[in-house]
Amino acid sequence: MVTVGRAIVDVLVAEGVDHVYGLPGGHVLSIYDALHSTPSIRHVLVRHEHAAASMAAAHAQLTGELGVCLVTAGPGATNLLTAVAEAFVGCLPMVILSGRGATATSQRGASQEVATEQIFAPVAKWAVRVDRADLAVDVLRQAFARARSGRPGPVFVDLPRDILDTEIEAREYLPAGPRPRPPADHGEIVAAARALARAERPLIIAGGGVIAAGAGDRVCKLAELLASPVLTSLAGRGSIPDDHPLSAGGLGAHRTRLSKRLLAESDVILGLGTRFEEMETNWSPGAMPQPAATYIQVDIEPAEIGRSVPAQLSVIGDIAAVTEQLLAALSDQVPATPDDLRTLPRIAEIVAEIAQLESEADALAERPGERMHPMRPLRAMRAALPRDATLAFDVGCLAQHMAGAMPYVKVYGPRTTIVPSSFYGMGFAAAALPAARLARPRHPAVCFVGDGSFQMVMNILPVAAEQRLGVTWCVLNDGALGSIRDIQQYRFHDRYLATDFTVQPDFAMIASACGCHGARVTDPDEVDGAIGAALEANERGVPAVLDFAVARERVRGTLEHYGFYPSELVSATGSELAGSMRPEGVRRPAENGPGS
Repeated sequence: MVTVGRAIVDVLVAEGVDHVYGLPGGHVLSIYDALHSTPSIRHVLVRHEHAAASMAAAHAQLTGELGVCLVTAGPGATNLLTAVAEAFVGCLPMVILSGRGATATSQRGASQEVATEQIFAPVAKWAVRVDRADLAVDVLRQAFARARSGRPGPVFVDLPRDILDTEIEAREYLPAGPRPRPPADHGEIVAAARALARAERPLIIAGGGVIAAGAGDRVCKLAELLASPVLTSLAGRGSIPDDHPLSAGGLGAHRTRLSKRLLAESDVILGLGTRFEEMETNWSPGAMPQPAATYIQVDIEPAEIGRSVPAQLSVIGDIAAVTEQLLAALSDQVPATPDDLRTLPRIAEIVAEIAQLESEADALAERPGERMHPMRPLRAMRAALPRDATLAFDVGCLAQHMAGAMPYVKVYGPRTTIVPSSFYGMGFAAAALPAARLARPRHPAVCFVGDGSFQMVMNILPVAAEQRLGVTWCVLNDGALGSIRDIQQYRFHDRYLATDFTVQPDFAMIASACGCHGARVTDPDEVDGAIGAALEANERGVPAVLDFAVARERVRGTLEHYGFYPSELVSATGSELAGSMRPEGVRRPAENGPGS
């Protein structure tokens, strides 16, 4: 006989779980007691449950394996909610084990008792309360199967404390196993292959479904077979290496003049596990496939077909299986492509345009000014990192469309990024960052985060220090909630309220107080040295925070994407650079005294 708490941990071991992210409480100590005698599972103690869910989601994003978080009842569970919503929208498999009051006191106003399974139902594939000890293991098996299958996502399991303490018969456990990979209908493949074979200007758009299916190599082969450029969504970064001649940029606000032109001119567009959500289109006709183009949408989830953009052809199936089917179907329908794709005129133009964009980015990075351009630390940090480093992009930086955008910050492989979903919770990627050194321990890990987002999750610093996880947060500090301030500036005619930080913490001092390396960088000439010192600290297992004082700059993609910037500002932008919007009046406690 074993307790249900022990049986649950045995399930985790059988399902291959090696990390659990959590914060203990009285309701779940039976599980924690079992973890104490289970050396194969490493528990990571967070300081706030939001970080547990963020790290579990990042674990799934970086490994493809299911993430697990463990929390106590009531507020322990509800503190997870925002990051679980990120995982739900981002299709990241996760199992949440949450404590609950004893069944004997249910509905009697017990401490911390709320219907958490109902709270989580809208942001989970399945939210279930276990009220019989003999069903606990079966529920866990279903939880793992549901989290992994189809469109992956989080499953919430509510576990009353007396159920966890109950003894049940120990039984052999059959793991739920890996996700199924259903192929597409043969007729759908034939129709899609026929359209692609006839295309004169094909285009592939690789989304998060490519990463989820582990289909990056197949997508590259398909692109090479068709001599088709590839655009990626944010979630699809790494589907094709950014230095591949067919890699051509991103969507929506992350687009450049090149990717904008390719989307407009292509006659057949193959969307692989991508959704054309709001930040990729802003529902603008110019940011979506043109009506005259044939749009082929491939997704494992039938409900996604045509949800944002009408599809002339639909293919339902696992992206890896579908791309294999397309490769087989097209093998004798398209002419052979040259070994060096850059000899093709269309591809040569793409390669030249990417080189020009990079040259412009380098010029921005070196441009003098009162404050350094954000490109300076972005480009310098990427240059200092190996190709296979882990890069995390928090929403504050993503909103400025430099961090996370190709070719400004390059990504070379799948499962090397931590990014928010279209839920875009501030602080998600920053809170998730330490998981990178657990999921990919041999690879440096860096997060680009805005000063607003970072202040939401600074309690992650002692977590990384305690676990000796050498990661670096690069805070791009412009002294404001920049994107929201822009709206107040241009749509509400300079009526600013609650978007400037008139008093701001000293992030470097906070880092030091938490056992991390910290540095404030205001001089562009000090950027490279600061980065070198941070990465050296990381190699010793010491986390680092680099606080870069940056100017308020916007790239052309930002100005075109949002509807509130004045047309003269957009039209005045000859390259991808936009005008400067510099912060004023930011006071720092270390410089001006307490409370100033």
